[in-house]
Amino acid sequence: MTLTYDIFISYRRDAFESANLFATRLKALGYRVFFDVESMNPGKFNEQLLDVISKCKDFILVLSPNALDRCNDEGDWVLRETMCAMKHKKNIIPIMLSGFVWPTEMPEGMEELCNYQALAPAPNTYYDLQVQRLRGYLKSKAHFQTRKRWLIGLSITIGVLAVIMLIAQLTYMPVAQHVADNLTMQTQCMNDLACISTTLQSEWGKYVDKYKISKKSVEKLELKSLMCKTIQIQERQRDALLKTLKASSISLNGIYLPLFWMHGISPADLLICDTYAESLFDELQSQIDYYNGLLESDEYTQLNMRMAKINSNIIIAYTATYYYGYLQMMTHLPKSTYKMFYEVSPDWHNLPKAGIGWADEEYERQQKILADEAEKEMAQLEMILAYSESELAEQEEKLRQLEEMADEVQKRIDTMGVINAFILQQMQH
Repeated sequence: MTLTYDIFISYRRDAFESANLFATRLKALGYRVFFDVESMNPGKFNEQLLDVISKCKDFILVLSPNALDRCNDEGDWVLRETMCAMKHKKNIIPIMLSGFVWPTEMPEGMEELCNYQALAPAPNTYYDLQVQRLRGYLKSKAHFQTRKRWLIGLSITIGVLAVIMLIAQLTYMPVAQHVADNLTMQTQCMNDLACISTTLQSEWGKYVDKYKISKKSVEKLELKSLMCKTIQIQERQRDALLKTLKASSISLNGIYLPLFWMHGISPADLLICDTYAESLFDELQSQIDYYNGLLESDEYTQLNMRMAKINSNIIIAYTATYYYGYLQMMTHLPKSTYKMFYEVSPDWHNLPKAGIGWADEEYERQQKILADEAEKEMAQLEMILAYSESELAEQEEKLRQLEEMADEVQKRIDTMGVINAFILQQMQH
């Protein structure tokens, strides 16, 4: 098969080095360049040259100093090559080397050569810049298949990535099992945490009811002591659960995250699971602190009772919300990883009656419902706090008025004392 060329380079022998540099750089960029030293095939020399010129798109003429002086000779090959290019209306690009100047009188037939768009002379160290400018003058396009280095590099990169993904895929099952087991353990912790919250709320209600009807101080102290112990027991259980939660942390090598994403599990959701669960422990601690504060103040008003109930409701709502998110991730894990979940989930009485296998949209819908409920509870809590602050401000204002009245009364008493003393003195005289 005869190779076709896009660019023909014509030059004098004294310009060989420069012409060779241009040819080498253009070939490296993917152009098909005819350079006679390495491109000639056996056969008639002149026929090959002129045939290549007639078929190429671009004709580059490298002009060394005095390169056109011999073009008055009809047998000169630079003349014949240039005339052939002009005859076939090729895109002619003269490259003027350092020291070249256009002759005052151009060779016959080459008068228009100086009117072509040409590269001006430049120092030898600026070949790369010259090549970039030259590419802007070419009509030829670089051929993709000649960019071997780029293709080799891309192939190696793809191969390495493929090997990495293959290794990751082979180890995906044990990693998926790790995630499924830890999600199950974290859910178990959340269920037990919800149990602590509801137990505290129930025991608190019983305590307040008994405390209010108790008449003896000794009984009140005993009831308060028992409630303190109940809170301490539940707090110790909370601390034990927190240790279990941290032991079941979902920590993954980043290489596996794309695999989980390919299986429909958001890497962001997976990495933040630990934070979701730990936030519930903070909420429970706030509930415990609130009960301890009420015990110290003995303020068991209806508002305080309502706030305690709302705190518990918020914990339950958020626990259920996170549970649906965990179930959604479990649904996208291999079914072979569900063993632990099916063993322990029947005992989760503080979580919604839901399971693995729902559509993502349904899990997300349930999460939104529960999140809305939690927001409503939060809004009620804020209203109660605002009301409490308003009531407190009102009580403080009444106290201030009473203090002013007491001051006024005291002033009157002091005045009456002075008057009485004066009258007594007058009577004695």
